[in-house]
Amino acid sequence: MPLDFQAASDEYMSWLQLEANRSPNTVRAYQGELKRLAGFLAGAGHSLRMEELRHEDLRAYQRHLARTQKSPASRARALVAIRSWLKWLARENLVPNDLSNGITLPKLEQRLPKPLPPDELARLLANLPHETLLEKRDRALVNFLISTGCRISEALALDRTDVPRQGNRLIVTGKGAKQRAVYLTDGAKEAVGDYLQSRTDTSMALFVNYDRASAEKERRLTAAGARHLVRKLRRDLGAWAFKSPHVARHTTATSLLEVTGGDVRLVQEVLGHANLNTLQGYTKIVDARKQEAYRRFGQYLEERPEET
Repeated sequence: MPLDFQAASDEYMSWLQLEANRSPNTVRAYQGELKRLAGFLAGAGHSLRMEELRHEDLRAYQRHLARTQKSPASRARALVAIRSWLKWLARENLVPNDLSNGITLPKLEQRLPKPLPPDELARLLANLPHETLLEKRDRALVNFLISTGCRISEALALDRTDVPRQGNRLIVTGKGAKQRAVYLTDGAKEAVGDYLQSRTDTSMALFVNYDRASAEKERRLTAAGARHLVRKLRRDLGAWAFKSPHVARHTTATSLLEVTGGDVRLVQEVLGHANLNTLQGYTKIVDARKQEAYRRFGQYLEERPEET
């Protein structure tokens, strides 16, 4: 039975949600990209029947993206979604031909992650205020993120009961509903414990939004709220490299690589990365720091006066 574009898209979205366990954000993003492709094809007079889709149609859309989207990263995101969809359709035998090999991605310049410099990280953690309940929450969140390397969505989804009373190990749920163990440093455990002991609300959320009406039972801190508090701390404490909650994750990765002598497998497990290749940027940063350290060491040896 011939398959039209909308049915093919709906089938793929169902698979993403129910079997691949992709996040709602990913599903929405992929759905949006397929909708834009359908709009382009319809505007070009295409019937939107999948058996009539050709490589030429896809190449025309790629040229359209190149004209209308200046960012190579944006074009790559759109084309990755389309290529994944086409590959899945062929694997499920829902289309006669695999057209995914007709999708070429723009070459992206590798952007290295930007962690907090060690001196700025030490200054930030040492100077986090913790007098009021709001300050205790912010201090707990920052320490938690830097200790565990969690994505902000993973941290904000936790309940207060997820924090262990004994020990420093807790379980978080990451992308694809995959669970992994993360660990709190003693400093992070103390900051989170101080925050929880000071709370009098009944919300189950670990990190609470105190800007909402107190009558609300569910006052979980949002990602937007977390970004706001990070920007405030950045200004107040002069932690200029702390531009977003995700910087904490970059900082965890580079710091762990340094203290473990480059144990990439360990960092992969802590961060919940599926592919080791995604850690290449962190290893480059650590290597650059090592090279700089040895350069200074060499200067020290050259400048050291000879002993008599």
